[in-house]
Amino acid sequence: MRGAVRVVFMGVAGSGKSTIASAVANHLAAVFVESDDLHPPANVAKMVAGVPLDDEDRWPWLAAVRQAMREHDRVVAACSALKRSYRDTLRAADDVCFVYLRVDPTEATSRAAARHGHFMGSGMVQTQFEALDPPADDETDVASVDAHEDVETVMERVLAALAALRPGTAVRPLLVVGGPDARITSDEVRGHVQWIVDKVIPIRARRILLVPPDHTRVAGRAGLITRLLFEALAAAGRDPWVLPALGTHQPMSDGALRALFEGDLPTDRILTHRWRTGLVRLGEIGAAEVAAVSGGRMERPIDIEIDEALLADWDLVVSVGQVVPREVIGMANYTKNLVIGLGGAATINTSHLLGAQCDMETIMGRVHTPVRDVVDAAFDRYIAPRTDTLWVLTVAEDTAGGVVQRGLFVGRGGTGASGGAAYRAAAEVATVCNITVTAPMARVVCWLDENEFQSTWLANKAVYRTRMALADEAELVLLAPGVTRFGEDAIVDRLIRRHGYRGTPAVLQALAHDPDLTDNLGAAAHLIHGSSEGRFRIVYCTNPARGGLGRHDVEAAGYEWRPLPEELELLHVSANTATGDRHDADGDAFHFIAQPALGLWTARW
Repeated sequence: MRGAVRVVFMGVAGSGKSTIASAVANHLAAVFVESDDLHPPANVAKMVAGVPLDDEDRWPWLAAVRQAMREHDRVVAACSALKRSYRDTLRAADDVCFVYLRVDPTEATSRAAARHGHFMGSGMVQTQFEALDPPADDETDVASVDAHEDVETVMERVLAALAALRPGTAVRPLLVVGGPDARITSDEVRGHVQWIVDKVIPIRARRILLVPPDHTRVAGRAGLITRLLFEALAAAGRDPWVLPALGTHQPMSDGALRALFEGDLPTDRILTHRWRTGLVRLGEIGAAEVAAVSGGRMERPIDIEIDEALLADWDLVVSVGQVVPREVIGMANYTKNLVIGLGGAATINTSHLLGAQCDMETIMGRVHTPVRDVVDAAFDRYIAPRTDTLWVLTVAEDTAGGVVQRGLFVGRGGTGASGGAAYRAAAEVATVCNITVTAPMARVVCWLDENEFQSTWLANKAVYRTRMALADEAELVLLAPGVTRFGEDAIVDRLIRRHGYRGTPAVLQALAHDPDLTDNLGAAAHLIHGSSEGRFRIVYCTNPARGGLGRHDVEAAGYEWRPLPEELELLHVSANTATGDRHDADGDAFHFIAQPALGLWTARW
């Protein structure tokens, strides 16, 4: 196998995983990962005592194995991977294939008994057979090899099987349309939506919940797709409802709803998510697993709370949204649309703090990140078993001729099913379309549409998405005609005004002394994300005469301020100006970004 390779040798204790895997790693000039070495001490203690591990024991361990696999392009791991869900967890390392070493209980027990000093005793072999889910026929990235004979014979079989394997082929999206150079028209979108209704949504599905993002994602066409789905389902005699994934954002006005859906939907069919009330606690992602995915940078459990409306008696949930680089999770949408977009305060706050502690600049634009790992795990374990979910994902790009839809991707189920494949396919296109690699820039100006951005909580997307492209001492100018407040939530607004955007050390100090901030960790994460950490200048340009934030408020929060009308006169830009290099009235150069929420700009990738 040439190029990148990630192979997992799976099977019960005594199947020869470590012996064969280490030999294959040597043959392929790959790094060998012994998963037994990655068990936390508590797991080892249980196995030494003859107590079988359960899922809660295995999740942190599997996360650590996955992290170890991600660190290398050529890696061979020995890991039991007994259940399909465990293999799906490891598949998230990308381009993974498996070799299942088959042995019978008698042979496995004999081999385990012959080992000395290993914590997995022969008495526990039977429990592994009881837990084993042999690879299913649709797991086309798994080769099954008889491992009863000597090492040389098994090696020959394994190498032959590896030559025929195709990593990453276990699942495919239900629909892939477009690519980095495509232009998908509204009429084409309408046709694809009708195909989804006719061919993908089961006939038995009558009560259907549509979950789009809010108006801050209007450019991704998720709102249009939601309206078309609603209309087609209603015309077919179904019973569609809509629950926008607001996260911590305020409920949308009638105008914002109309802008999002590019038309009208019956308001009595639109439900409202409230992130502090009406929630169900489903479980948690444990502290040990959070520590594993974050490399030890955070070690606290994350409670998984979800809007109770998501768990109502729906025959199908259709999540619609745009995959685009994002600050906290790496790439927006997919499982985030439900777990965070319809999540409760505990889930949103702690996951955002995880992103802040893992360094936003190492996360943005990445397909797999610590927060993505947590959100995917939460969906797979707590929501997928309760809710049949269909994903409709888009990719859009801001071009000189306006916003163009590049891709449409459809999948179903969790990360190990076609839903995960649809997300990965969309993220691959978004990486090409939405990430601009540039030389460090000294002056960047961003337009923040007043219909989308009324708070710095939202408008600071312009800070997040450009910060990696800004040179030291650069100036970032935010033209914010609609920004009238700091937070989308009254509590968060007060906390931003109290502490301001003053950098990580100041936020950590505030956390030690302000219990209100400790109770709102998402606000603490936002204060970190929205700070330049003293590396560049952030200038907000608002219009107090039209209700915008005033100079005193902006400067008290740690930013610079300029009056919007005067800045527009200097820059000669407007809502209709295209992204590109420009000069102001004095002849000084700047780079203008018309749609900062649609991309990521970076000088290091």
